[in-house]
Amino acid sequence: MKPSLNAYQRSFSHQRILFDTDLLSPEITQSLHRACLACAENQKKETGVLDFFCGLYLQDRTAITPHFTGDFAAIVNQNFPIHRFGREGLTLKVMLDHIASTDEFESGTPGFLFSLHYSDELHRLLWLSAKLANAIGKKASLKDVVAAVALDKAWTDELRRSGLVPSRSIADFERDVGTVLFHESQHMGEGWPRAKEFELDEALKPPFKLVLSTPSGAFRPVRAAKVKLNGIEVASVSWPNEPTASVGVELLSLNKIEFELDGPSFGSLDVTVRGTRS
Repeated sequence: MKPSLNAYQRSFSHQRILFDTDLLSPEITQSLHRACLACAENQKKETGVLDFFCGLYLQDRTAITPHFTGDFAAIVNQNFPIHRFGREGLTLKVMLDHIASTDEFESGTPGFLFSLHYSDELHRLLWLSAKLANAIGKKASLKDVVAAVALDKAWTDELRRSGLVPSRSIADFERDVGTVLFHESQHMGEGWPRAKEFELDEALKPPFKLVLSTPSGAFRPVRAAKVKLNGIEVASVSWPNEPTASVGVELLSLNKIEFELDGPSFGSLDVTVRGTRS
């Protein structure tokens, strides 16, 4: 669990976000302002990660929606029953009403002010976005924010629970590589061994999954393949109707995996067994 920011850390971060021109691009600053204003008008005490993404949608619907699947409009309506697009979304409703009803404007009127309170996670997200952007000599833009969110499972999980899922497949070393117990690329060559053994890695726990797919890389697909695990047939594929298979499996301390292939010269397939990292 991430530690909470203390009052001085929060104050310092807040000051930099507001006034450091090297951190955030104008469109991100404006999106943040929209989110904070909408939070104020909807009686939310602080602006969080989901609120900020709603602010990005209020800023430019066409820019944020390609990066996620989900009903962005419905999520904004649920999270911010009171909201406005365009220039009006940058100004409090009470101020808009006052301007419409009188030619006078009293600066500093308390009813025209609202507080800015960012959650600790939003502080972290904005700074990580700026870090990614600053590394290549620019200020944080929408794409930097989207990239930063993808680096933290807690943030993607929060958006996912609200109905927003990244629209692209995102490479993740710990998830994609760190969970592999066994991997083998099989080819049709006669000298290719059709049986292998592998040990159970105690760092990886159940549930275990075996994934079979053809072809492997740029090689040709096999016509059909069967895989046995510890003497039991667990998965099969056929080209082109069923090129992939994914099944839950049970493992022993020492496991034997066997392949039965039918296919053309240079036919190939991949088999991967994964566990769960605790």
